[in-house]
This record gives sequence, structure tokens and C-alpha cells, in this order.
Amino acid sequence: MDGRMSQRTVMTLLALSLLLTVCMLKKSTLTPKASTIDLTIAVVGTAPVLTQSPDFHSIDLQEIKGDLRQYDAVMIMPEYLHKAAGRDYASVYRKAHIPFFFIGSQKSIEPFLDPSLSYEGSISVPNPTFAAGMLYDDTQETTWLFGEGIERPNRSEQLRIYQSIFQTIEQSHLEN
Repeated sequence: MDGRMSQRTVMTLLALSLLLTVCMLKKSTLTPKASTIDLTIAVVGTAPVLTQSPDFHSIDLQEIKGDLRQYDAVMIMPEYLHKAAGRDYASVYRKAHIPFFFIGSQKSIEPFLDPSLSYEGSISVPNPTFAAGMLYDDTQETTWLFGEGIERPNRSEQLRIYQSIFQTIEQSHLEN
């Protein structure tokens, strides 16, 4: 009897092990694979560290005056917002024909477009935002605000906001 009992136990354990393995394999095939973000974004400042990110290219602020056609968008990080609002760049944003995103800006896009405004002297947006974006082409002006109403976004909220920015960039390419 002991031989049959241990044989049953071994067979039961083997069957459970096989079932568990099949379930694990099935779960991994049902889980969607991480999608790649097929964008090339110029970044003025320190690029964000993300689990999934587009191809970030670090550039100097002066470089936004040059040819930006190899990029899908430009992100200007918080440490450069004051300089990016200078009168030297207002015409650049209107003529580049790609989206610009001002990360950490509490000023909407006005100080970036109006050469008479300084970043410090312009009015803050009424609701806190994580980023402001804009796209000018020959026929229209498009602006975006991201993370509205979130005073200090946590890491999870920041990741969602960046994902939203990337989707906006992809959508802007479909429309143009």
C-alpha cells in the first residue's frame, strides 16, 4: 500500500506542477508586451528617466534655432524655462512646425510666444500643470496642458503624463 500511496502522491505532485507551469506560460502570453515608443525627441536639459521612453537626444537651447526636422518634438525641461522664454526664441516656436513641450511650466505658453514677456513676469496658470505644449503650422495653432490640477505629481502620475505627451506627439503627426 505504501508504494501505491507514494506513487499517487508523486503523480499528483507531477500533475499539479504541470498545471502550474501551463498556467504560468498562459499568463505570460496573455500579458501584453511593452510597446516601444517610436519617437525621436530633442531634450533641452536633463531627459526624464522612464521605464519606456522614446529616443531622447540631448541638445543645447541654442540648437532649437537650427534644423529640427529629424525630431518629432522638443521638450524643454524646468531648468531651461527661464531662458527659453527669451525674446530670442519666440519666433522659433512659431516656425519650427513641430511640437514643443515646456516641462514644469506654470505659465502656459504665453511667455514663450510673446517676446515682450519674461518668464518671471508672466501670469501663472490658475490650476497647477505639469507641462504646457504647443504646435504651430501654417494654418493653425494648437496648445495643450498636461497634469492640470495636480500640484506635485507623484512618480506614477508623471509616467501617465509623459505617456499622454507621447500620444499627443504621435497624434500631431497623424494630423499633419
